Amino acid sequence: MNRLLVAIDLETTGTDPNTDRIMEVAAVKFEGRRIVDTFQRLANPYCAIPYRIRVLTGIGQTEVDTAPPLATVLQELAAFIGNHPVVGHNVSFDLAFLGQAGVRLASQCYDTFELAILLLRLDDYSLASLARHLGASTPSHRALPDAMATAGVFAALLEKAYQLDPGLIAEVNHLAASLEQWPPRPLFAELASSAHPTPGQFALALKVATDSLEPLKAVASVQPLDIDNLAIFLEPGGRLAKTFPDFEYRPQQVKMMRSVAQALSRKEHLLVEAGTGTGKSIAYLLPAIRFALQNNAQVIISTNTINLQEQLINKDIPGLLRCLGKDGEGLRYVALKGRSNYLCLRRWELLRQSLLLSAEEAHLLIRLAVWLASTQSGDRAELNLSSNEASLFGRLCAQEAGCLGVNCPHQQRACFLYRARRKTQASHLVVVNHALLLSDLASGNKLLPEYRYLIIDESHQLEAEATEQFGFHIGQRHIVDYFNRLTQPSGTSGLLPRIKGYFGVQRALGQQAELLQSQVEAARLRLSRFFDLLSRLINDHTQAQWNYERQLSITPGLRLQPSWSQSKQAQQELALSLHDLELGLGRLHTALQDSPSPQRDDLAAELVSLLEYGHQLGERLTSAISQPEPGIIYWCSLSGQEEVVSLGAAPLEVAPILEQELFSRKDSVVLTSATLTAEGSFSYIKERLGLGQAAGLIVESPFDYLSSTLVYLPQDIPEPERTGYQAGVEQALVEMCRAAGGRTLALFTSHAALRATQAAIQPTLEKENILVLAQGVDGSPKQLLNAFKNSPRTVLLGTASLWEGIDVPGDALSLLVMARLPFSIPSDPLFSARSKQYDDPFNQYALPQAVLKFKQGFGRLIRSKRDRGVMVVLDRRLSSKYYGPAFLQSLPQCTVKRGPLRLLPREISAWLGQT
Repeated sequence: MNRLLVAIDLETTGTDPNTDRIMEVAAVKFEGRRIVDTFQRLANPYCAIPYRIRVLTGIGQTEVDTAPPLATVLQELAAFIGNHPVVGHNVSFDLAFLGQAGVRLASQCYDTFELAILLLRLDDYSLASLARHLGASTPSHRALPDAMATAGVFAALLEKAYQLDPGLIAEVNHLAASLEQWPPRPLFAELASSAHPTPGQFALALKVATDSLEPLKAVASVQPLDIDNLAIFLEPGGRLAKTFPDFEYRPQQVKMMRSVAQALSRKEHLLVEAGTGTGKSIAYLLPAIRFALQNNAQVIISTNTINLQEQLINKDIPGLLRCLGKDGEGLRYVALKGRSNYLCLRRWELLRQSLLLSAEEAHLLIRLAVWLASTQSGDRAELNLSSNEASLFGRLCAQEAGCLGVNCPHQQRACFLYRARRKTQASHLVVVNHALLLSDLASGNKLLPEYRYLIIDESHQLEAEATEQFGFHIGQRHIVDYFNRLTQPSGTSGLLPRIKGYFGVQRALGQQAELLQSQVEAARLRLSRFFDLLSRLINDHTQAQWNYERQLSITPGLRLQPSWSQSKQAQQELALSLHDLELGLGRLHTALQDSPSPQRDDLAAELVSLLEYGHQLGERLTSAISQPEPGIIYWCSLSGQEEVVSLGAAPLEVAPILEQELFSRKDSVVLTSATLTAEGSFSYIKERLGLGQAAGLIVESPFDYLSSTLVYLPQDIPEPERTGYQAGVEQALVEMCRAAGGRTLALFTSHAALRATQAAIQPTLEKENILVLAQGVDGSPKQLLNAFKNSPRTVLLGTASLWEGIDVPGDALSLLVMARLPFSIPSDPLFSARSKQYDDPFNQYALPQAVLKFKQGFGRLIRSKRDRGVMVVLDRRLSSKYYGPAFLQSLPQCTVKRGPLRLLPREISAWLGQT
């Protein structure tokens, strides 16, 4: 592409082209990596620039107030662009604003975001990330530097595109033929015309690993670890200190390591609460590595979050092996994920050969074709899929239903799942997540190899994940997806139209497929009626909460209501349709066995997959509505502005399942977390998980909380639910954030309270140059955390996921505010049902649960020995209720002060050293 192009970028007052305005325009004319000319102008938006935009761009109000009108600037821009192709990062954003201003570009447009997603495997596709990765100039949230970076990124991406195999280029160009709205389409048409590939030249060429590993064979009798020898590694001047310059000796880490080593050697179960800063991953990895090598044993390590899983695989284990030297030689380790994470090559081939593809299918096939030329794992995590793409990938993943096993032509050479399992069977350490650990347990241990030793990190989340894996959620979209996989409403794509396309409507198979299509359409009507009635039922029995989930427990009393009878009848009619479809698909599968078609095996396998999925959907609907099972909690939900309806089910107790199916079958299980005890006792977590006989160890944090952390408890704020409480929270937050200069994380227990608070405090604080960001309003948790870390005068309001798992060391987080104590909502179906098991539900269940979450929230504040911070709890119940001490006594020893709200700003300033 040896011609001039123009990279453009706009700075705007917001993200909505209908209400926001352009305030800066820039363009860069370039050829390859050579910059030919540049253009940059400010434009008067004739409105106030929001504070967050001024912070982001550095553009002041005075600058734009004296700038020329936008119309004048856009005339100059159009003249600069001329007829040259235009390049932008997320170019549709720029085009939408230009279009709203009356500018329609006639030239071809390319999008660096779309091209990067296709050609690169990154976690982040922002312009800044791409510029760093590709060596382009650095963007800065100003139009000209961003346009310069876009030009450099495009030039580098174009070079990578030219390096693609000609057959792959032809495949992409062929698939893109039906994608009129796909921005890279013209580029690949040009690449194909210059590469001159032969039609049908594309062939699958995987990066197949050639190692042939044998499964581990454990030694006959366990050799206990030399624990004193292991401790030497962690001592001052030991190997870790010599390997890592920033290593700090921590007696708490040594204590934990010794207990884990003893549990593995003696085949015991152990619970370890390790305070922040203990270094618990090293404390369990070191004995796990030595134990696994010494006994040729397999140790499974389970985490709750992907971040920790990646930290173990990419940082902690390799670092320890460097430290161990010869003592770690021969260790094999791997991360294993669930079947749904791996691409099934047979299903991919089947869709690729389809005669009719939707635009979404073609787009995903293009991404997969380029990805398959470089991936070694086949793991979807490399693809950074959108929600729509992830849904489609679910049809192409290595799900068990319909898997041909040894009869699959891909299994021995290239099957990603098969290769991952073989590597797992030969590895000493296998890192998984709780979802895989428990789903494998629920499915009868079909994915993980036989193992006797298990370490569960972030184990405070084990009960919640077990509840998820041993229960189910089923919504209208699941059944619609099932119907769409059989046949789209248009009748042009899906398995049944595919069968008709292969065999024609005149032959028996084609006729059966056509009949089943009509049955699917009839079933859609019954589906709509059932979920409409369910939606009406929820509306009638719950209070309206705009844009938030409303849940209704399906209790014996509800099942006696007349409105329930209508829903039950509609469900039974839908179940009948699903059953008829199942019978028809079974007959079609039988008929396929006698077909000589080369597509027979693939089509039959896909039919089996859909048969099993449809059967499961029918069973779950029937269980929730018509035939409830003992010991299972059922509920229905209505969520979002679109009022999406779903049904949920979960076991009343997971402890018996975990005890019988997991803990009793393992030689040693170690569970660790920073929050496992309530009031210094493991009793609550032991009862919830079924670990009555496990030993317990509390390892205090090495941090000096007494000197570093002030806990302030206002005594004159109204209790929650009392008049004046919300107003008190809002006013206190404004004063506290002023005193801290931003640098504040405020945690809420409800989205409604969070949004109300943001609306109240944002105008005041942003006038004082303090940015206010809210979870669920201003971006994803990851985006918000990045902004919070990078902009010191920022307040972040969070719920749910921000109570735990986030790490913001240093001054960026100096003030932690809890709006109220984190008790569960009494009407939550799970909480309500489980509470009824106790003689004293509040003290035995609600209180310990809230204390553990309280500790998780507190753990966000101090993340290193150098940190200093203040926690303020705007809930007077800590002082006024008998249970207040249970929360405070669960914290490490801090400096605690009680006083009026008016003294808060002074106390914060003094503690943080700002006075």
